[in-house]
Amino acid sequence: MYKKFKKIFLVMSILGILFTNNYANEIKEVQLIDDFSAELLGETKNQEAEVPEPPIQQQAQEITEDKNVGEEQIEESKDKITEDKEENKEKEDTIKNENSHKEKDIEGYDNTNKLEAYRILEEYNDLVTGVIYKNENKPKEETVKNENSHKEDKVKKDEIKEAIEKASEKNNSVKEIKEVQEDKDLAIEEPENPTKDKQKYEMIKYYSADGVEWELPNNFRAVIVGDTKGNVIFAKDADTMYPLASVTKMMSLMVTFDEINAGNISLSDSVRISKNPLKYGGSGIPLKAGQIFILEDLIKASAVYSANNATYAIAEYVGKGSVFSFVTKMNRKLKELGLQNEIRYHTPAGLPTRVTKQPMDEGTARGIYKLSIEALKYKKYIEIAGIKSTKIHNGKISIRNRNHLIGENGVYGIKTGFHKEAKYNIAVASKFQDTDVIIVVMGGETYKTRDKIVLSVLDILNNNYTVKNGLIKRK
Repeated sequence: MYKKFKKIFLVMSILGILFTNNYANEIKEVQLIDDFSAELLGETKNQEAEVPEPPIQQQAQEITEDKNVGEEQIEESKDKITEDKEENKEKEDTIKNENSHKEKDIEGYDNTNKLEAYRILEEYNDLVTGVIYKNENKPKEETVKNENSHKEDKVKKDEIKEAIEKASEKNNSVKEIKEVQEDKDLAIEEPENPTKDKQKYEMIKYYSADGVEWELPNNFRAVIVGDTKGNVIFAKDADTMYPLASVTKMMSLMVTFDEINAGNISLSDSVRISKNPLKYGGSGIPLKAGQIFILEDLIKASAVYSANNATYAIAEYVGKGSVFSFVTKMNRKLKELGLQNEIRYHTPAGLPTRVTKQPMDEGTARGIYKLSIEALKYKKYIEIAGIKSTKIHNGKISIRNRNHLIGENGVYGIKTGFHKEAKYNIAVASKFQDTDVIIVVMGGETYKTRDKIVLSVLDILNNNYTVKNGLIKRK
């Protein structure tokens, strides 16, 4: 009987030791995982978790009746614990190395921010499976502090974001202003260019149908010379389409005077300026939204000073609020004159596509010559176009003619034009003896070289031609 109890007691003791070892190992594994979690999250542990030692000695003391067996079992238990510790240490190093490698691959992970790190780690479930983050020893106020710190960080981030957005808006505004300024510079009527003005261009000899020699510099695209009856004296590349620039305004003013002559509007009409004309740079007069201008003053600003904003204001008024409707009238007029194949209008002022977002207004030198013949029939328009300088808007705004040839060698009109793509264009009406002559030059290098071509043409006319029975004939 005693032997049976001894055997039972011995078995129970062994089972107790094994259970204690397993319990210790489990606690150790939890502690290792906790340590790893704290390391990943960048937390410094203030207190080491206490892992209770297995009650090996206690169990050994209780085994008194079989001392040899008990001591042997204890030694086996100690060896087992040592093996478990080494195995756990290897596992810990392996897990730590693997997860450390993974940690570097996690986008946005920052172990200095505990809350954010824990959130990111949670998204990577494969990385933190079984990891429990414990912070029981930290006081509640520390948690509140961390939350407040997180909120402060968010506020700071929002402030930084707002500052960046404002800076971006400012940069965009500066960019827009710069672009407008560039467009303005490119759309001005006669910017100075002393280098090209003084440049020596190759002189080319051309011959008209009547055998007259026309020697002109190689610094233009096209030229045509003729009288007001349609008789062309000389032409070079006169049937090639080129950008018109502000020569476009000839048709805008003709359409406007058509409405005046029809009695639909009058020169004395008051025109309220909207915001739309203010968008266009280049040549312009001071305008503000809500201002009231007399229509005649806007016409003078367009015809004399080539003001783009005044031209758009006219287009809106005549088009009853629609610039598109006004341009439609311009093209309808072209068709009436039979010029739809020689001129194309898309805008009222001739500004380039980069400004208007519309195709460029184009035409041939021959088409503009024919249109000029028609323009001379608008006496009031031609009278205004021949003004050298004047004041408008109750004397508040002074303007001068963009055509610097007015009054020279009989020149009295009609329209100049320039932008980068078009270069320098001009349609000139001049008195030649007792008749009128029209000269169109397109694509001059500068306004001064363009004007010199006009003067050269007039010199060739004076030296080689005369007027007989109202017709220009070779001497």
